[in-house]
Amino acid sequence: MTNENDILLVRMNDLASKAIKTGCAASKFLSPAEAQSAAERFSRRRDVMLAFDGGYEGAERTRAIFTNPDWGNYERTELFAALKIVHRPQDVLGHRDILGALMGLGIERGTIGDILVNEPFAAFVCLPELGGYIAEHFTKAGRMGIEASVISLDELPVHEEELTIKTDTVASLRLDAVLCAAFGLSRTKVVEYIIAGRVSLNHQLCLKPDKEVSEQSLLSVRGLGRVKLMEVGGVSRKGRSFVKIGLYGR
Repeated sequence: MTNENDILLVRMNDLASKAIKTGCAASKFLSPAEAQSAAERFSRRRDVMLAFDGGYEGAERTRAIFTNPDWGNYERTELFAALKIVHRPQDVLGHRDILGALMGLGIERGTIGDILVNEPFAAFVCLPELGGYIAEHFTKAGRMGIEASVISLDELPVHEEELTIKTDTVASLRLDAVLCAAFGLSRTKVVEYIIAGRVSLNHQLCLKPDKEVSEQSLLSVRGLGRVKLMEVGGVSRKGRSFVKIGLYGR
């Protein structure tokens, strides 16, 4: 039986073939897990270049952009549109409110990128061909009246999440060892979380406690939070590796 990941990779292969012929081809917006899967399959190809872009630096939902190496770089403004949402000060507009209202307009999830709400104003990214339509028809989110207008990508209220830095040593770069250091848990508890399917490595479920973790890997434990293995340093006298770990939202 063909699974969703197989279908995704077939679509990505079609885009790669199109880019070789036409110069550039881009997917709809992908989840982090979908982007990771595409990167693992296509990032090492020599006949086509692959980049992931969500319209601004640090975007979570991105488009896979294939380009012919002989063609040149793509222009962000041709692949993304950004919209600002204005609402009454007394109304609280959340991510789910915006997404639900957009779906109510018949807009598919894959055509919408990141939705930014905890900023000076709410905004989101979408495919460029939808910008004008949404600006005209996106007038309500639930019972709240809103007004949407197209803005430049440079106007997006991007907020970089600060990390709390923690340094420690680990016996190895196994997944369970890094998580023990990150969350201050026993190996027994960490292994329980992994086997229970609560742990993701680079946005993909990982059930292997001995899976090796590399620098810049993202790890998450459902119910505990997310961390990044930022740096692997030297080795202590006892043979343990020094690591620098960034904890989100702490």
